[in-house]
Amino acid sequence: MQGRLLIYVLGLLIMMGANAQKITVKGGFVEDSLKIGEDIHYWVSAEYPDHLELIFPDTTYNFSPFEFSGKEYFPSTIKTDRAFDSAVYTLQSYEIDPIQSLSIPVFILKPTGDSTRIDAGLDSIFFKQLLEVVTDTTSLKTNLAYQNVPTQFNFPLLWIILGVLMVLTLATYLIFGKKIRKTIRLRKLKKDFIAFSEHLTMDIRSLKEAPNQKIAEHALTEWKNFLERLEQRPFSKLTTKEIMALEYTGELNGTLKNIDRCVYGGRSSDELYKDFQAIEDFTQHRYSVITDQIKNS
Repeated sequence: MQGRLLIYVLGLLIMMGANAQKITVKGGFVEDSLKIGEDIHYWVSAEYPDHLELIFPDTTYNFSPFEFSGKEYFPSTIKTDRAFDSAVYTLQSYEIDPIQSLSIPVFILKPTGDSTRIDAGLDSIFFKQLLEVVTDTTSLKTNLAYQNVPTQFNFPLLWIILGVLMVLTLATYLIFGKKIRKTIRLRKLKKDFIAFSEHLTMDIRSLKEAPNQKIAEHALTEWKNFLERLEQRPFSKLTTKEIMALEYTGELNGTLKNIDRCVYGGRSSDELYKDFQAIEDFTQHRYSVITDQIKNS
C-alpha cells in the first residue's frame, strides 16, 4: 500500500513539473472575412514560465499571403511564476484565393543565441468578392446619339519631335550620365539622412525621459530601413546575428543585444537611450564613408 502511494506521489510531482514548464501559444483572426487591401487583425497570446525569454515576430517576418501593416504589443503580466504576453497584428491581403490561412509563431530565445519556434495554430479567413458575375441576360443600354469625332492628329510631326528629344536625351546621358547619377544619389541620401537623424533624435529624447518598448521598436525599424538604402543591403530582413556578421558592425555587438532585449523581450532599461546614441554615431560614420565612396568613384 505504501509503495503504491509513493508511486502516485512521484507521478503527481512529475505532472506538476511538466505543467510548470508548459508553453501555450494561441492565435487567430479577429474577423471572419476580408476584402482586397482591407485591414484585418490577427491576435497571438502566449503563456509560459517567467524565466524564459519570448519574442513575437516583427516587420521582418514573412506573413505571406498577407502583408504587414501594423502591430500592437501588450506588456507582459506575471502570475505565480507564469508570464502572459499578447499582441495584435494588422494585416492586408491582395490575393483572391477563396480561403486564406496563416499561423504566426513566437520564438523562445536560448542562452546560446538560438531560438525555438512555437506556432499558434493555423487559422483561416474567407475572401469576400466585390464584383458579381455578369450573366448573358444582363441588358445593355444602346446610345444612338451623335458623337463628335476629332480630326486626324499630325502623327508624323509627333514622331519627329519625339525622335529629336530621344537623341538629345541619349547624348546628354552618354556625356553627363555618370555625374548626374552620382549627384542624384548624393542628394537623395542627404535628404534621407537628415530625415532619419531628426526622427532618431526625437526617439532618443523620448527614451531618455522614459524607456518605451514601442518607441525602441520604431527607432530600430527606421534605422534598418535607412541603413538598407544607404548600404544597399537588405538590413530590414536581417537578424541581429546576421548584422553582426558584417565586416564593419563589430562595435554594435552589445548595443543591438540590449535593444533586442527591450524590443523583443520586453525588458526596458534606463540606459536604453545610450544604445540608440551609439546607433546614431555608427550611422553618421557609415554615411560619411558611403558618400565619400560615391564622390570618389
